[in-house]
Amino acid sequence: MLRKILYADTEALDNYISIIDGYIYEEQEITQSSTTNKGGKLGVGFSKANMEGNLGSQKEEKILLNARVNDASKLDRIIKYLKENDELKYYENINQEIWDNIYRDDFIEVLVTPRFSKLEEVTNAVNGFKQLYDAFAPFLGNNIIDEKEQEALDGFQMLSNSRNDNSLSCVFNFEDKKYPLIGNIDKTFLKTSKDNFVSQVYMLCKVQKKIEKGNSICLDEIFEDVKSMAINREQRRQISKKNMSNPKEIKDKIMGPAFVVIPIAIYQ
Repeated sequence: MLRKILYADTEALDNYISIIDGYIYEEQEITQSSTTNKGGKLGVGFSKANMEGNLGSQKEEKILLNARVNDASKLDRIIKYLKENDELKYYENINQEIWDNIYRDDFIEVLVTPRFSKLEEVTNAVNGFKQLYDAFAPFLGNNIIDEKEQEALDGFQMLSNSRNDNSLSCVFNFEDKKYPLIGNIDKTFLKTSKDNFVSQVYMLCKVQKKIEKGNSICLDEIFEDVKSMAINREQRRQISKKNMSNPKEIKDKIMGPAFVVIPIAIYQ
């Protein structure tokens, strides 16, 4: 199957290849062969074995090629291995019966549409507006926005700068929006721009845990670091009295049943 890779966790691909083959390789020797007889060509093919010689009136010639092993070929190798060993299931939607038979550490391939977290989308929009404002301010003056709007822009700018720049929280939805998958992707492994990323795609992933019905998970909580700090009981009581959740405009609460997954590769 020919695949256009949009995202590939190269570290994960290398780890799985090393488990499957017992080693990691970046290049592969491939030999192109041609056989001639009395000046006429009898056959052309490829072989990984380097052989050369004459067979009676036939002569076999070899050309040694060094082929680079890229992410696409590694992904193809992993998917073939998982299918051959019946360790990979493909889903375009999920129902209750399928949900009950998916477990932690299962590999699944799904057809989904990703979206970024609401906080990521808002900060992207604000950063885009800030760049537009900076570009036009010299021509239109500094009164385009008032003081409060400037404070809001600066606040979102500080929030954006304080976040982990390499991690993107994503929700991957099936067409019917049931049983969503939640996962973090590393921006350094993106093979395309974020604008091209939000369309229907295939994803190979590993199930990390299941969010049961009645439970939920919130994406990109602003105060998550504060909540996880080692604090005493009195400080914890004080925090519990305060609203330490994201404002409703950027609150991104995903209700179960849902999956938390580790994305390995995303492709079309």
